[in-house]
Amino acid sequence: MYWYDPYGAYLANQPQEPSVAQRTERKYSEDLLAKNVGKDITVYLTYEKNTERNNRVVYGVLRQVGRDFILVTDQATGKDNLLLNINIDYVEFNNRANLAGK
Repeated sequence: MYWYDPYGAYLANQPQEPSVAQRTERKYSEDLLAKNVGKDITVYLTYEKNTERNNRVVYGVLRQVGRDFILVTDQATGKDNLLLNINIDYVEFNNRANLAGK
């Protein structure tokens, strides 16, 4: 989320100390997923306006992470699934997840 400081214009000439509440770096979901490539995951997806296949669950190994997609290999069939982030509801890690900041 982006915040606007309405008093920032008056403080522009003065050096500002970063407050404790300010975050020095942003973390995104793809950062967290990239730290967990090779782990078993379960992905829950929803496809809006699709009457035949509205919901889908994919089990497999996370192989690659992009800015707007993830690549998951289904271990049962060996097929790769390219899943778009816009359709992903949430991801469950079957083992302990590595955190993005560590």
